[in-house]
This record gives sequence, structure tokens and C-alpha cells, in this order.
Amino acid sequence: MGLRAFAVLLFAASALLLAACGGETGAGEVDGGAAEATQVTVDETEFQLGLSEASLEPGTYTFVVRNAGATDHALELKGPGVDEAATSILAPGESADLTVTLEEGSYELYCPVGDHADRGMKLELSIGGAIPTAPESEPPAGGGYGSYGGSD
Repeated sequence: MGLRAFAVLLFAASALLLAACGGETGAGEVDGGAAEATQVTVDETEFQLGLSEASLEPGTYTFVVRNAGATDHALELKGPGVDEAATSILAPGESADLTVTLEEGSYELYCPVGDHADRGMKLELSIGGAIPTAPESEPPAGGGYGSYGGSD
């Protein structure tokens, strides 16, 4: 076998090996899937969620959750096709990625720590062109509902 034929064979074998091993990484993300996901930043403070995007279409998203507050927070998301996806509890200054595929419909995003959701750390996100809405109830004293345009 000539050198050129050997190089072609080696290249083909490498490509097959990479395709076969393309599953999960040590971090639990699927290779290639993270590259296709649209990144959305979620800033968590007391007691608000701030999203970098106000309108999302169906697709795969990586929510980059940043605890910009002074107490522990986390993020849970549930809705069509997503029973409950969640980050771990994040100390102040920590961040985590949460990658999910969202279908058309309404999703709840909230902080599951203590009574944070009841105090305003929740919002409804409509996928498919609609603008997200705040939950329908009175805001708690000293706090408001989430902002949708990024951090304050």
C-alpha cells in the first residue's frame, strides 16, 4: 500500500472513530450539541431573574445562570417536553450552564431555593414568538418581578 493510500485510510478511520466517540463529555453535555445551542444569560439577584433575551423560538438553548446576588440561588425550568431541568444550588458569584431543548409553549423559570419563587424569582417564558410575561400576582414588598433585558 502506498503512502497516499495509507494516509487516506488513516483519515477515514480517524473520522469513524471520532463519530463513534461523539457521545457525552465528562461535563454531561453532548459533543456538538453545545455548539448548536443558543446561549441565554440568566442573572439571579434578590429576588429577580434577568434574561438576556426577551423572545425565544423553539430550539436548543444553554441558559448561563449567574448568581449575582448575596445569597444562594438555583434555576429550575419546566414546561412542554421538560419535566424539570435544574442547576445545582449556586453560591454568590458562582455560575452554571443548563442546556435544554424548548418546544413551542409556556415554560416556568424559577429559583427553587426556600421561598425565593414566592418572593418574585419566577417568570413565565413563552416559546414561539410571544414575549415572556410576569406571573399574575402582587409583587412582594421590597422586590419585583424579573427583568427581561439583562442585568440592572
